Amino acid sequence: MPWKAVVKVGELRQRDATEPVQLRIDVDHLVRAVNQLIVENRQLRGALSQPGAGAIGALPPRPHPDRIP
Repeated sequence: MPWKAVVKVGELRQRDATEPVQLRIDVDHLVRAVNQLIVENRQLRGALSQPGAGAIGALPPRPHPDRIP
């Protein structure tokens, strides 16, 4: 096996070793974000179930950066 191929295999193995660590970090962040959204959704649903909840409405859409008004 030529030397360049050996170096390339070593680099690939190193990258393969770091990818699972980054994936675990990313999954942890995604789980936290989903849990936060679940809590906020429950709070909003609770607020909507209260009398006089008609004041809660949707936010206006934000302009899309790629669209010219």
